[in-house]
Amino acid sequence: ESLRAVLGQVRIPLLVPGADTARAMAATFANQLDDYILPRLRDADAPLLAVVGGSTGSGKSTLVNRLVGHPVTTPGVLRPTTRHPVLAHNPADGDWFASDRILPRIPRITGGTALGGTDDVFGLRLVAVDEVPAGLGLLDAPDLDSVSTANREMAGLLMAAADLWFFVTTASRYADAVPWAALRAAVDRNAAVVIVLNRVPAEALAEVTAHVRQVLAQERLETAPLFVIPESPLADGMLPADRTAEMQAWLGNLVGDAALRAAVARR
Repeated sequence: ESLRAVLGQVRIPLLVPGADTARAMAATFANQLDDYILPRLRDADAPLLAVVGGSTGSGKSTLVNRLVGHPVTTPGVLRPTTRHPVLAHNPADGDWFASDRILPRIPRITGGTALGGTDDVFGLRLVAVDEVPAGLGLLDAPDLDSVSTANREMAGLLMAAADLWFFVTTASRYADAVPWAALRAAVDRNAAVVIVLNRVPAEALAEVTAHVRQVLAQERLETAPLFVIPESPLADGMLPADRTAEMQAWLGNLVGDAALRAAVARR
C-alpha cells in the first residue's frame, strides 16, 4: 500500500529520453497493484480468476461456452471484444466479481438476457451461471495478437489480473510469436499457466502434441498442464462435451481442493 501511494505521486513531466518508458512502467506497476496484488493479498481465499486468452481465431469463446455448459459469450470475430470481456461465475461468487476489489477501472454490467458481448455498453459483462464451480470465474479475454491496439491492451490488463491463465492456440497457430511472448512473460512472473491446444486434426494429433511439449520444455513450461482438443464439428455452436471432459475434471479438482486453490493464489 505504501508503494502504491508513492507510485500515485510519480510525475515525469520532461520530454527527455526514456520518459515515456518510465511513465508506462509506473502506470503498469500501479495497475498491477490495483487490479491484482492488493486485492489478492487482502483476501487470499477469494474465488480464483481464470482468464482465457490467446491467438485470434483460436476458439476461446467456444471453449468458455463449453466449460460453462451453454452459450454465455459470442465469438470475438462477431463483436468488438475490447468493449465486452465476459466473466462467467457461480451466483455464490457474485459479490466478489461485482465489486471493484479487482479490475476497479472496468465498469460492471449485470442483468439482461442477451449473450455477453452483443450490445454496445463498455464494461466487464458478468454472467452468473450455476454450472460454473463456486470459487472460480472464467473470463473470455480479447485476442493477444488483435489488430486493435485497444484489444491488445485490454487483453494484457485482464491477463495481469488473472490467478490462472488459459492460453488457447491451435495446431496452425501455436508457433506464432505474440502468444509466446506473453507466455515468456508469464514464466518470468511465475504465473500459473494452462496450455490448450485446440482444433488439432486427428491425423496430426500425435506429431503436433509431441512438438508442442518439446517447445514448452524449451520455454520452461514443461510442468504446465497441456490439454489437446481434436478438430471437432460444432453442434449448435458448441463443442462436444467429451472434448473438454478432462479439462473440466482438472478444473473441478483444483477449485474443490482448498490447498491447491490457495497454492495458485500464492503464486
